[in-house]
Amino acid sequence: MRFVLIFVLALMPAMISAKAAESPRSLEWENLMPEIAPLPDPFPKLTADEKLELQAIIGIRRQAELGMTSKVSPTYELSVELQHKFRQAGHDIDRLLAKAMELTEKSKILDETVVDNLDGQLVKIPGYALPLEFVETGVTDFLLVPYLGACIHTPPPPPNQMVFVRLTEAYKIDDVYAPVFITGRIRTQGTTKSLSYVDGQAKISTGYTIDAILVEPYVE
Repeated sequence: MRFVLIFVLALMPAMISAKAAESPRSLEWENLMPEIAPLPDPFPKLTADEKLELQAIIGIRRQAELGMTSKVSPTYELSVELQHKFRQAGHDIDRLLAKAMELTEKSKILDETVVDNLDGQLVKIPGYALPLEFVETGVTDFLLVPYLGACIHTPPPPPNQMVFVRLTEAYKIDDVYAPVFITGRIRTQGTTKSLSYVDGQAKISTGYTIDAILVEPYVE
């Protein structure tokens, strides 16, 4: 028993040193999505351009639902024009949109699914910091998004492609268009935050939370 105790005590400094030297796991955004077989194409008879236009209609409708655009805006008017174009081409746009909404509901389940074994890992991930609120000293929490303009110029990414970042100390963001690296402990803990726009607010859901220990400029 005395030998075991001496052996454990002898190992403790090495164990503590190894813990302190824990290296963060480098993540890419696809690592935040579970490996699931893709859904089949529900519109095999539509051209590639028509599929893009259908996505545009759905996206604009979603923006309107989230309060990101008005139903009297030029953006919403574009969706009306595209629907008229589908009808002129002989497509049942209402049926296509209903089918798209059915697929959206299935996709929503996949979009909300997180990778459970990431929980608790020390990670490092690049992205764009989207402050929830500016203060003079900087920000203490923000959304990390995978591409420039996410949530502002386009509908928000799915929850498993959004990270809520918490900081213990304020970080000064000089340029919201410059990517950053975030290092910290990731949690498979979703949140819903209010994001302010010029003409209102929208609720944004995230699939992950990171308690950040380091924010630094992105360098390839």
